[in-house]
Amino acid sequence: MHSFKIQSAVGLLATCLVSEVAAGLCSKSDAVERDVVVIGGGAAGSHAAVWLRDHGKTVALVEKQDTLGGHTSVYHDPATGTPINVGVQAWMEYKDTFDFVKRMGVSTNGSMHFASLKSQYVDFQTGKRVDGYVAPADAAKFAALQVYLDACEKYESMLLPGFFNFPEPANIPEDLLMPFGQFVDKYGIAAAVPQLWQSTVQGVGNFLDVPTMYIMQASPAPMVRALLGKGAAAVPPSGNLHELYERIGEFLGDDVQYSSQAVASTRTEDDGVTVTVQSNTDNKNCTITAKRLVIAIEPTADNMAPFDLEPFESDVLGKLGYTTVYAGIVRHPSLKVGTSYGNTLPGAAPANYTVYPLPAQIGRFDYLDMTTDMFSFTAVGTDKDTPASMRALIGKTIEGMVATGVAGGNDARSQVEFPAFADHGMMHSRISAEELRAGFIQEQLSLQGRRSTWYTGAAFTSAFSTVLWEYNNVLLPDVIKDI
Repeated sequence: MHSFKIQSAVGLLATCLVSEVAAGLCSKSDAVERDVVVIGGGAAGSHAAVWLRDHGKTVALVEKQDTLGGHTSVYHDPATGTPINVGVQAWMEYKDTFDFVKRMGVSTNGSMHFASLKSQYVDFQTGKRVDGYVAPADAAKFAALQVYLDACEKYESMLLPGFFNFPEPANIPEDLLMPFGQFVDKYGIAAAVPQLWQSTVQGVGNFLDVPTMYIMQASPAPMVRALLGKGAAAVPPSGNLHELYERIGEFLGDDVQYSSQAVASTRTEDDGVTVTVQSNTDNKNCTITAKRLVIAIEPTADNMAPFDLEPFESDVLGKLGYTTVYAGIVRHPSLKVGTSYGNTLPGAAPANYTVYPLPAQIGRFDYLDMTTDMFSFTAVGTDKDTPASMRALIGKTIEGMVATGVAGGNDARSQVEFPAFADHGMMHSRISAEELRAGFIQEQLSLQGRRSTWYTGAAFTSAFSTVLWEYNNVLLPDVIKDI
C-alpha cells in the first residue's frame, strides 16, 4: 500500500496536454446511431463509455479535446523525458475502483515522488515574506486530520459516491450545513486546515464560508485516509497517470469523436435523444441519435446551452456556484531551486490557520525536483477570470517577489514561461445552506433520467477519479435499464 505523505501536492485537476490520434465515429458517416451518447471524455465520461461497452451497449463518446482524460494531464520534461502529472496526482483508494485501472491493463504498483523543499511563506499581494508564521507541527496536523476524517466517515454514506442516500431537508445534519469555518471551530481542527487548503480546498474559493458538506466533497474521506496512510494513493510504475486514458482511447477506438462538442440537441422522455456534434477543427456537423444521453461535463450555463433546458432544469442547475481553477508549470530564473513558495497572509502569523487569500490568487509555487528549473503552480480565479488574466497574475506575483528579494535577482518579467498551463474551467460546484434546506439535492437528483438524460461528474459527486468511477457503477445500471 502506498501512503500519501503530508505535502503540498498539486491537488487540483487540469486539462490534458497529450495528443492522441483517432479517426472518430463521425469520420465515416454524418449520421450515427448508438444506445448511449456520452458528452465529455474526462474521468467520469471515459469510465462511463467503457462501462457501457462492457455491459453490451453501443456508445458514442464526444470529447472537445484531442485526447481523453480531462483533468488528468501530463507534461513530459523535454530535458529528461520525465512525465510530470500536472492535474491529478494519484488515484485515491475507494472501494474496488482500482479494478477499473487494472481492467484497462494499467498497473497501480508505482510509487509517488515526494520532494523535500524549503518552505517560504510569502504574501503574494506584496511579495514580502511573512515573518513569524509557523506551520502546524506534524503531531497536531495528524491529530486534526484524524478528527476531520472521523467526521467525514460519519457522513460518508450521505455524500459518497454521490447524493443517493442524502437525507430529506428536515433531516440534514447541522454539521453538513454549517460554514466550514464554524465546523473547524466546533471540532478544534484548525491544524488540519493548511493541509486541506494546500491539497484541494483552495479551489473552493472562500471555503471557510461554504457549507461543510462541500468541503467534504472537495477533500473527501478517501483523500484524507491516503494523507494519513490509511488508504492507498496509487500511480503506475511510470508515474504517468495518463497511461490509463491512452488505454481507454485504444479500447474505445472510433467510438470516440475527438476535438468536437455538442452544438444542438433534441431530448425526449420516451423517444431518446438526438445530438448535433460539431468538429472544432473543420466545423463539420454530425448527428448522433441515441436512446440515452449521459452528460459528463460541468453543467454550467454555457456547457448546457446546446441541450435545450426546460425552465426547471435551468433553475436547478443555475443555482450552482463555481470557481475557475488553473494548474501548470512555470519557469522563471529568479525562483529558487529547492524552494516552495506558499501564499500566506500576514494575519496568518504566527499560527492562525483560518486566514487565507481569496480569488483571484495563486496558491503556491513548488519546485519540481525532477527538473532543473521548473515549478508547479495552483491558482484559483473568480468566474470573471480567464487564462490570460491568471497568467498575468502569476507574472505580477513573481515580479513582486523579485522586487522584495524573496525570489532571486532577475527582474525580467518577460522571462516568465509556462511549459504547461491548464484551464480547468468552472469547478467545485456548491450551493448555499438555505438552498440545501429548501430541498436542492432532491431537485438535483430529480434531473436524473429526465428527458432521457443522466448526469455524472463532479457536480453530482466528488471530483476524485475513483469516486467518480464508483458513482458511475451506481448510476449507469439505471441508465441502461430497459434498453
